[in-house]
Amino acid sequence: MSFFALKTIALLSMLWDHVTYVWPLSLTLELLFFPEAAETIPAFLVLQRATDYLGRIAAPIFLFSIANGYRHTKNFKRYVLRLLVFACLAEWPYYLLFRFHGNIMFTLLLGLLTLGLMDWGNEKRDKLGYVLAAGVVVLAHHLSLTEGGGRYILFILVFYQTEHWSIRKKALLWLFLMPLSRYGLILNFFSEQLFTYRWFHTLCINAAGPLLGVAFTFFYDGKKGFTFPGDKYVWYFFYPVHLLLLGAAQKALLGS
Repeated sequence: MSFFALKTIALLSMLWDHVTYVWPLSLTLELLFFPEAAETIPAFLVLQRATDYLGRIAAPIFLFSIANGYRHTKNFKRYVLRLLVFACLAEWPYYLLFRFHGNIMFTLLLGLLTLGLMDWGNEKRDKLGYVLAAGVVVLAHHLSLTEGGGRYILFILVFYQTEHWSIRKKALLWLFLMPLSRYGLILNFFSEQLFTYRWFHTLCINAAGPLLGVAFTFFYDGKKGFTFPGDKYVWYFFYPVHLLLLGAAQKALLGS
């Protein structure tokens, strides 16, 4: 699977996730086909819960893209600047849609800088870079300033370090790492005895759902795939533009 194919899958997954955030699938289907329904139709709710997993494919692929991009970039400083510019451009649209700050492009930027810091530290002293990278992960986790925080930065580091591992070894690592990264949610689920379908779905979608995206990265063949002039900027511009359009649509729907 080429890099172009991976990015396309991630983009469509993200778009699905954000569109259904504004227009939930079950509600949309009811309004279109059963406008007189007095309550949520169970089949539509089940369909929405099943398709929620499609939106979890995107993030791991984007994180993988940073590790892959760092490995192949010809100009690290320009790469950093490009992420910074588009992260800033996306911040207001991100807040408009989600009412949160710290869009994922800031996370990707921090992950890229952490990779650079790790390699720089290891050049200065053996294993120093790993210590510095671990410090960034811990700090990002506790500050929670960006989407995914330290968990996503850790994933970028793992993607980078396991490039030459076999698919089997990668799969075993991620089957352990992904649920472990959501330990707080898992502990809350059991300690509070939240044994309902809704909470179980929340647990699965967050602790296991992203494994779908990780699985796609296993089939990356190292090739760029289809390209066209300025193609890299299409991916960057798409993020703030689609957030802005969906945020405006949501605002119009809510009338505020």
